[in-house]
Amino acid sequence: MKLRAKRGRNQQGLCFVSTDTSNLSTTTCELVYNSNSVFSDIRDSTKVPKGTIVLDARIYDMLHCSDEDEISVIGVADKIPTCTEIHLDIVSKRGLQNHAVVQAVSQRIDDFQEHFEGLILKTRQEFMISDLGISFMVRFLSPTDSVTRAARISWKNLLKIHLGALESQSSNLCIIVEVAAATQVADVRSNVDIEDDSYISRHEAILHCLEAIEMKFSGYSNDAQFAGIVFSDKVLPFITFNSYTGEEAETTSLHSSSLIGAYRKWVNTTLGEFSNSPSNPGIALERGLEIAHMLSGAQGLPTAIIFFSSGFYSAGQNPVKVTRKNLGDRAIRILCISVGEDSATDIMDAIAKEGNGLSIHMSTTDKMDLVVDAINDMISSKG
Repeated sequence: MKLRAKRGRNQQGLCFVSTDTSNLSTTTCELVYNSNSVFSDIRDSTKVPKGTIVLDARIYDMLHCSDEDEISVIGVADKIPTCTEIHLDIVSKRGLQNHAVVQAVSQRIDDFQEHFEGLILKTRQEFMISDLGISFMVRFLSPTDSVTRAARISWKNLLKIHLGALESQSSNLCIIVEVAAATQVADVRSNVDIEDDSYISRHEAILHCLEAIEMKFSGYSNDAQFAGIVFSDKVLPFITFNSYTGEEAETTSLHSSSLIGAYRKWVNTTLGEFSNSPSNPGIALERGLEIAHMLSGAQGLPTAIIFFSSGFYSAGQNPVKVTRKNLGDRAIRILCISVGEDSATDIMDAIAKEGNGLSIHMSTTDKMDLVVDAINDMISSKG
């Protein structure tokens, strides 16, 4: 069943639907939007219009949806237990030292009751408190339901709260996104667990994935640098401005999620210019590797290249050969995201192999969390 989202208040974890809503045989449901899913208890109300679900504000934020977006509502048969022990890793989204943030939170832990009370959380779930610029990652819950791996949060029943810091080494980040004609193909399946599957374009899927990176990337640091480019048969860099000189720059400090958000919005604006153009991934990789060499050489930090593409090349050189020729001996790794069911995964796999990285085939929207996990693992790895 699909219902239109509407943001509510902090509703103690409850979401409300119309009393006329049918096909709701259980009061606990999984709510799914794009690659995001959250468990919640559902109640009916005469104040809710038919076809609408009023979401607890915290659940609304965890789903990263907007009003009127369609939310898939799936009944959960299992009984979800109340949590007595929880382990949380804390990540600063403002470039602060995570260990320092953990100390500050631990001294005022009871102030966070309003942020947790009534939620149903699951292992590896992450949610952000925007006002404070921090994100919580659920590392462990006990007890949990064996199927959903979820547990209810009732603050008075929480006997143990463990806080940890999710630290990663500083690593530069370069994101390369294809915006050529090939990205207009609608072959990324959404709502993979729902019977009425639909497809979105590769471009839309990339934008959704960039949003997931924006919210869940754990490597923000004032020491690291960011660069972004788009490509078709040409390469266009994401331009920022030096805060001291006011001059244009193609790299900037990887200071916060707002930077990735600005890049995502810019990527969307470039589509109109290149949507009918051929693809030359080789020239994009050559430029990306040039930037990575410059950054790693100047700072001594590793650089992760995130490469979104259909994998096809209708212009330029073979991108596998370009990667092999230009990788060099710097600490550079390439994560290839082949977007779409019919993307050229063999080429993307080969690029990743040459680039000491890995490849993910994003044929469905539920692969987006895998992409973010892979990026976080890549910047945490010393290899």
